[in-house]
Amino acid sequence: MGIWAWIVLLVGAAAIATAAQFLFFAKDRGPTDYDWVYIAGGALLGGFTGHVWYPVGPTFDGLYVLPAIAAAFVGAAVVEFIYRRILRPRQKA
Repeated sequence: MGIWAWIVLLVGAAAIATAAQFLFFAKDRGPTDYDWVYIAGGALLGGFTGHVWYPVGPTFDGLYVLPAIAAAFVGAAVVEFIYRRILRPRQKA
């Protein structure tokens, strides 16, 4: 994987996190809420894992694009679910 593949993963993770934050959590946000960080981290981890575990489809600079995109969405959703169910309730108590 080259530097451009890493840039695509980072930009894709940031785009997924930004879209999720504005589409789903716009009313829940406060000025000090950084929930998007968890979404971006999950998308980045999921995208890289999908690329490594499922090497099929078209590539860009060594990055398997389709598995990376699919796993990025799954990773973002899983990490956000864990954050909402486990971490966030503990912080409010």
